[in-house]
Amino acid sequence: MKKLLYILAILLFCSCHQEQTIPVEIDVALHMSDNYTSPLSVAIENKTRSASNFLWTFDGGEPATSTKREPGTVVFTTPGEHTITLEAWNDGDRTSKTYTVRVDNVVSAAFTATEEVNNYAPARFVIENQSTGATSYLWTFEGAEPATFEGEHPPVVTYKDPGTYTLRLVAGNGSAIFTAEQTIEVREALYADFAIVPSPEDEDDMEAPLRATFETELIGVESLRWECVGATISNPTSADAEILFPSAGDYSVKLTVTNNKQTKTVERNITISENTNLRTHANIRLGINTAQDIAVFYSTKLRRAISNAELDKYGSMVDIAFFGLNAQFSYNRFVSPVALADTPLKGIENAQKTKFINRTELGSIFLSVDDFNRMTTDALLKNIPIKEAIYGDEAFDNVVLPRVALFETEDKRKGAILIKDMVSDGRNSYITIDIKIQKND
Repeated sequence: MKKLLYILAILLFCSCHQEQTIPVEIDVALHMSDNYTSPLSVAIENKTRSASNFLWTFDGGEPATSTKREPGTVVFTTPGEHTITLEAWNDGDRTSKTYTVRVDNVVSAAFTATEEVNNYAPARFVIENQSTGATSYLWTFEGAEPATFEGEHPPVVTYKDPGTYTLRLVAGNGSAIFTAEQTIEVREALYADFAIVPSPEDEDDMEAPLRATFETELIGVESLRWECVGATISNPTSADAEILFPSAGDYSVKLTVTNNKQTKTVERNITISENTNLRTHANIRLGINTAQDIAVFYSTKLRRAISNAELDKYGSMVDIAFFGLNAQFSYNRFVSPVALADTPLKGIENAQKTKFINRTELGSIFLSVDDFNRMTTDALLKNIPIKEAIYGDEAFDNVVLPRVALFETEDKRKGAILIKDMVSDGRNSYITIDIKIQKND
């Protein structure tokens, strides 16, 4: 009987011992963002069952170890693969499990784009990749050739057309992408054109000596030079240059421009006529003394009529004044600007003195209408002595038309006035004249 009780006691002890040995089941959840870039924070959720003791080892992590059931968050800063090992046990069982964590490089996406020569189209830009930490590179070059490129070191990119463009780099480290952008400007391609613009004094006859300026259209020009054989150019490296053609002939004016990448030459031709030393002013209207809307003064230098309101500004340039007494044109004469006090006309400060012969038919100094019309040089004028003292203050009427009057300006230019018509229009009556006068310039 005692032996039986002993056997039952042993069996009962073994049964109780087997029920107390519970296996440990390790289950760990690692929570991290999709971006595995350093510094990588890993939040650890411990789902292990049947363990009462824990030993964590974090290879390359901070902290490096822990004995807590919930170690919290571990930070990995060194790129590469790292292990997280959990060893868990109870009184009857002990086990471990290892997890691998990948940490990617810190990425700085950066680059420069520098024009190879300058940014005039077609423009070439050198791209320098200054990124760090990336393992992949995707480039997009808006408006350029090539338009895209994959790789660390892109080729030189070319822009054919002017504009503003965006260059973009997408750099990756295996788990995340990082973007850098830069905007560049491509300026318009080299272009040049010009016209030769004669001075106002020379544009009507194109005779030597002729002075001119240039009307230019310049795009993308860094420097320029004017050239013309036989002519004199002031400041030949400026767009505002002036040119003098001293004698008659055919001239070729060349403009060479560059933007330090390209060079272009534009050429324009001009023909200069022989100098007749004669300038013609046609179809000028001068009013009688009561005219309000038609000027009675004229400047042969400015080549236009001068109104009373303009006398303060241009009075010193007036060399012809017309006094017409009435709408019937019974008494008319050209008057020296210094002698206006003897007429109802407005006086002029700093007035010029002009000598007139209003009625050439009264004496030996004579120029016919036919002579006037045939005159193409100053040959006739330069041999005519203008001596107003011989004639005095003679006047002319409307009986003989057309008719010619002679004059000599204060600067010794001789001229002839052809009175072509007299138009009766009440207070605004006027005469129509042509003038031929020496240039002497």
